[in-house]
Amino acid sequence: MFIISIPLKHIMLDPAKPVDLSALLEQDAIELIKKSYGFLASTIDVSIQNGIAFIKLQEQRAEKITEAMKFYQKGVRDAQQGSYQKAIKNFEKVIATIPQHIDARRNLAMAHLEEGDIPKAKELLHECIKIDPTNVWSFVLLGNIATKHERAFEVAAFYFEKGLTINPDDNILLNNFAALRMEMGNIDQARELFEKALKIDSSYPNTYFGLALLHRVTNSPEKALKMLEQLFIQPSSADIRSVPIYKNARDLYLEISTELARKESGALMNGIMARKMILEVSTGYSISIEEDNSLEYISAVSQMAWKHNRDEHRIRYRMRSEAMTPHLVAHELEHIVLEHEARQLSRNRFFTTTAKTREYAINSVADNITKLQRQGYSEESITNTILKLTSGLSNQIFNCPLDMVVEQNIYNKYPDLRHSQFASLHQMHLEALQTFTNQEIKQLTPPRIFRASVTLNCAYALFIDHLYQGVTDYASAYRTSEYFSHGKNLFDIWKKRMENFTPGDEYEMVDEYANILKLRQWYEWQLDPVLLHKEQASDKSTLSAPLTTDKPEAYTFCRDALRRFDSKSRDEIFTIISEISILGMNGIDHKTAGNTYTLKAYPDETFSGLHLLCLMYVGFKIYDPSVNCGLDFAEAYEMALAAHKEVLH
Repeated sequence: MFIISIPLKHIMLDPAKPVDLSALLEQDAIELIKKSYGFLASTIDVSIQNGIAFIKLQEQRAEKITEAMKFYQKGVRDAQQGSYQKAIKNFEKVIATIPQHIDARRNLAMAHLEEGDIPKAKELLHECIKIDPTNVWSFVLLGNIATKHERAFEVAAFYFEKGLTINPDDNILLNNFAALRMEMGNIDQARELFEKALKIDSSYPNTYFGLALLHRVTNSPEKALKMLEQLFIQPSSADIRSVPIYKNARDLYLEISTELARKESGALMNGIMARKMILEVSTGYSISIEEDNSLEYISAVSQMAWKHNRDEHRIRYRMRSEAMTPHLVAHELEHIVLEHEARQLSRNRFFTTTAKTREYAINSVADNITKLQRQGYSEESITNTILKLTSGLSNQIFNCPLDMVVEQNIYNKYPDLRHSQFASLHQMHLEALQTFTNQEIKQLTPPRIFRASVTLNCAYALFIDHLYQGVTDYASAYRTSEYFSHGKNLFDIWKKRMENFTPGDEYEMVDEYANILKLRQWYEWQLDPVLLHKEQASDKSTLSAPLTTDKPEAYTFCRDALRRFDSKSRDEIFTIISEISILGMNGIDHKTAGNTYTLKAYPDETFSGLHLLCLMYVGFKIYDPSVNCGLDFAEAYEMALAAHKEVLH
């Protein structure tokens, strides 16, 4: 015989219509209990002694109980794997043998809930509370149902508060009650509950997500992003029921990042223009940046002056969105930086395709050309398609490792661009994924090109996941495919190379990738006459290498700059440093004494070259400290800043 004992004052026959059984005649109370607890067995024996109800059940043989517990373990595994119909059948077998098994009944309710059967889930959970009025999990689930499925917030609050009287330190109960309070508009209590839940268990993903939502509704998007980043640092939950929370968290991170990038777009572009001017000085070439919506297959492109025999670098970008544009332009600027640094070490190379390499590439996919001919495609359409595909893959093999270097540099050097970078890389991932998931593309693409392209896209997805440390999970799209191990191999090569990266190594990575993918004969390298260009660049600019000075005048000029800029707005400071940067295009003589330069902002004054450079250095320190303007006046600046602050105070 199995006996359930419950104090009468704790028995909850109907939460909507509470009845004080202790106030009834004993026989009336017994009859109500028998009727309410009939789900346990067809006949039950009930007695009341000293305010406690004793419910007696016929107990099964030991072997039956052992068999039922095996079904319970199977049901738990099925539920964790998302096989809810199997879980339901196993849990039903358990309670048929052990009707008082609370965990089996509650898990059965959860499985029905996942299957969308709300009434059945509620019925089972109410039964759990009848068997054990202290079962916190049942109150949690009933509160969740009332919140999410019935929008009955006061009912949900009743269940959550009831659960907290039993266990005030249950982190999941606290988390769910916090989410309810936030939805009801009680932000302060929601924050308090969330923070208490997080202290109790810092591994529960829902609490991080809840706090992120709270920060968002209270207009603190940066705090929301940091909370989501903390979520993804934690080890991922193995329970399949946690999958939606990770998806929702990633969607929220993208949504907030995109919103911030859109709002910041104007300021970001101003910062990029400042970096552009510094790069113009350091490379010795001006840079033009133009919107060009005729770009068809790419979002942006940079053309180096030294490759095209021009007197300027050119960047063209397609307007995708305000959120993405700053990143697209910054990406192309960083390509110029990367190539300039390789040239400084005489390691730059020009990637080219020739008639010979293009012929080899086309011959490599000759079998597919024949297949397309048999399918009735015209010669012209076949030729155009094959040329686009071979040209596209050639560009992809060159750009893949270089783009990884560029994006890593942007992430490390320009944290102000993080939101725009995230929004932009997400869009690029979606477009790359089309190659893998679009069946029409797969059917029309020669297998050799398809395999190589998807493998490179997989490597890039792994790179983005590495960059964002769990915030993204782009590589999962490729994980079960035959391309994943090859993509991981390419990414691992890049990662190893970056441990001791020297400008110019990126071209060796291109060759490594090409050799693995058997594409090395699809392109050629041409040498860059770097020494000649170095001489030309040094004639145009004195800032091709960082300028350092220990002259005492630098301290004086930095103090003067701080004094001048105290009364200037950011826009005014930007105008001054822009003018100095333009002067630097033709070289600023910082060695010769004397005042030979003028500025529009100070028409009645003249400045020495060193004075101008100090003005520019201090101006960028105020306007955008992340900009490296090729000057090393750090010591003089810090001394001047300390003296300037003393004067102010």
